[in-house]
Amino acid sequence: FGLGSGIAGLGGVALSQLGNVGPELGQGYIIDSFLVVVLGGVGQLARTVAAAFGLGVVNKILEPQIGAVLGKILILVLIVLFIQKRPQGLFALKGRVID
Repeated sequence: FGLGSGIAGLGGVALSQLGNVGPELGQGYIIDSFLVVVLGGVGQLARTVAAAFGLGVVNKILEPQIGAVLGKILILVLIVLFIQKRPQGLFALKGRVID
């Protein structure tokens, strides 16, 4: 909890340098954060960081070609289709299956 709070505090400080501080600060990053957790998995820091880098690279590749808003929509649709196809996520933990 403490580590997560510290990282959130550092993120808030970094975002405050880009604009005004208010209740809506960081709302543009909520969907991206959710997608990173869905792809990387909860409790797996290295895989979550890898998912964040991958999502950022794909986002920056799509932005100049189809625009920022359509790029985010396309990424969201692709992740929804991916989760329907592979519900355990990108980095699934290996475990036993009950037959």
